Amino acid sequence: MFNHIKKVSPNYPEEDLNNLLRYLEIKKVSKGDILLEAGVVCQVGYYVVEGCFRYFITNSDGVQFNTQFSFEDWWVGDMGGLVNKTPSKISIEALEDSTLIAISSTDYNYLLQNSHSFATFKQRLRARAYESRIDHSIEFHESAELRYLNLLTKFPSIIQRVPQYHIASYLGITPESLSRLRKKIGT
Repeated sequence: MFNHIKKVSPNYPEEDLNNLLRYLEIKKVSKGDILLEAGVVCQVGYYVVEGCFRYFITNSDGVQFNTQFSFEDWWVGDMGGLVNKTPSKISIEALEDSTLIAISSTDYNYLLQNSHSFATFKQRLRARAYESRIDHSIEFHESAELRYLNLLTKFPSIIQRVPQYHIASYLGITPESLSRLRKKIGT
């Protein structure tokens, strides 16, 4: 995690990194565990040491739609809800047995208010997340084939780690369409 922080925020002081340790705890979750459920206020933010997660929404008919996948070196949780104490609009499920580093909302908000280094780091992460959401919005208006190829470019191991029906949901197509698409491009 510290390598990730230093990559995002190269000037993060070593002393502040060491101080951060007292606010963190290791958590293990199993495949299928729900990390956050829609309608619940997010109480903990997580850094993914090892594992894979899906963010999803459930519509009024009970159909789930995947909106994002998170892998190693990603932060997982409803960061807006973590700060603002509002109910989450999304749910998060572990797709693999996973190891996380957890920080409580109380500690997260304390660090945002009292650690310039942490606040700067999180501001840079928010900017990256915003860029990623814009990219995803733009890509969603491309063909399914291009969306799939872009996904494979960003996450080469996704087809080994995420079930095809979850990938199809994320792409906005049926699993059958994804199967035909994979056959067409040879993946």
